[in-house]
Amino acid sequence: MDMPSAMRWGGPPPPPRGGGGGGSYNIFGLFIPAPIVWLIALVLFMSAVGSLLERMGVPVLTYSLLLTTEVWKGQVWRLLTWAPLELRPLGLLFGVVILYFFCPDLLYRWGTRRFFVNFFGGAAIVGALTCLVAQLWGEVALMPHMGLWPMQEAMIIAWAALNPGRQILIYFVIPISGRHLIAITIAITVLFAMLHGFAVFVPHFIAELLALIYMDVFSFRRLYLRGRMAMLQRDYKRRTAHLHMVDRDRDEPPRWTH
Repeated sequence: MDMPSAMRWGGPPPPPRGGGGGGSYNIFGLFIPAPIVWLIALVLFMSAVGSLLERMGVPVLTYSLLLTTEVWKGQVWRLLTWAPLELRPLGLLFGVVILYFFCPDLLYRWGTRRFFVNFFGGAAIVGALTCLVAQLWGEVALMPHMGLWPMQEAMIIAWAALNPGRQILIYFVIPISGRHLIAITIAITVLFAMLHGFAVFVPHFIAELLALIYMDVFSFRRLYLRGRMAMLQRDYKRRTAHLHMVDRDRDEPPRWTH
């Protein structure tokens, strides 16, 4: 991906606005903001160490998945612990890469505190809404939900909304602008949902919708105002449909008749 020089190797990136947890770590020549390193470390620890402990008989993963039926029984910590879990090797690899490429910009714009509040607070809201959907859609309640990708997709949409004109190179070849990246992210989610079932992707769609609303890409207020304007225009056309302009001399003002 073609990202700004502060996000590539070389000098450390500028400290995030908002303070708290500034600085960076030099990891194999890459300067990565400290809060991003902490988040990546949490994802790796919960995914890898959690899997190891699960095989040893310690049910760390069992009590970390988003099981909507268990949340309704009072296990509310599941609303948070499902988000930093990624058990697919490729999903984990690409998830870490996306955290490295996209999240430093968000960290700089939001600051450390707001960045973590958006990530984990967003995960809790997505989890809670998933539990509500499961009450109406039994298939959602029957499956465990986890994975880094719902919140990753939300972060990608947030980055794209903040950088609509900036281009990145998908697979280092295809140039994509930020505004197009939003549509592509949603389209890929729909495609995978069609392949694997929409119930599995309920957290993904909720996270993307919340990101669109939070970043003001989709506004209920604007939607209402546009609908109101369309109604007023239609009403005006209906009220004036019977009016006809009367022929006049060139120097006369226009006259109307019913």
